[in-house]
Amino acid sequence: MTISSTLASVICLGVFIVGCGTSQPNAALPAASSSKAITSDADVNAILETSCFQCHSSTGKAPWYAAVAPTYIASNSARNVLNFSDWSSYDAAKRADELKGIAQAVGAGSMPPGDYTALDHSASLTEDQKQLLLKWTAQPAH
Repeated sequence: MTISSTLASVICLGVFIVGCGTSQPNAALPAASSSKAITSDADVNAILETSCFQCHSSTGKAPWYAAVAPTYIASNSARNVLNFSDWSSYDAAKRADELKGIAQAVGAGSMPPGDYTALDHSASLTEDQKQLLLKWTAQPAH
């Protein structure tokens, strides 16, 4: 085994161990801070902050090991598609369009992306969280 392949193996093992150590899909979510609040529903805000803001917010700060996921590498384009930091500046029509897109992506299971959640387990959505997001997206945009 060469030094480079050994180093690659150690890095992969480290990513796996660190990633497994952060997996807490049933843990209580942190309360959303009022400056980032997207909705008056604190549970929805907490889900958005935990599972969406890393790529869809100007304040997103994913763990170092998640940065190797191809979809995270493209996160600047994700922010161009939907940036929750700009949510308050969206008019009702734009919010309605974004809510429809969120519903489609969450309903299809494409958000958060599997290659990202494989490394950042805390971003994974439980079935209850998905249903809560889908319920939120079905409400009229304000």
